[in-house]
Amino acid sequence: MQYNTQHGFINRNPYRNTFREKSNYFMVPVNIYKTPTAFEIELMAAGRKKENFQIKTDNGLLTIEYQPTAPVENHSKKWIQQDFADQAFKKVFSLTDHVLTDNIQASYQDGILKIYLPFKAEKMPLTKTIAVA
Repeated sequence: MQYNTQHGFINRNPYRNTFREKSNYFMVPVNIYKTPTAFEIELMAAGRKKENFQIKTDNGLLTIEYQPTAPVENHSKKWIQQDFADQAFKKVFSLTDHVLTDNIQASYQDGILKIYLPFKAEKMPLTKTIAVA
């Protein structure tokens, strides 16, 4: 089932993963903001390496994917408790024509992946003063 949010650029169910081919994919918390000039997406992805993120646009879709590098096996350690792991995830968002895809920017700091999706400039009517002769 798809849910339409009020900001109108995304069609997804916010309570489910968009990608669950394998059981090791998990849900990543996402915040989405609308400002006067852009949409901003924040993904809580603490403990990840920024070079393992893959962000792309294709045919009106924004895909954010994280694929961890293979873990180094350490046979001298035995797990007592494991509450978190470096797991893969994938999120897909549907973009409207209002997003300027050529200027999308991303940054990763303090465990938060931020994606900036600027709006296209609206065509403004030219203002012209007409002199009365």
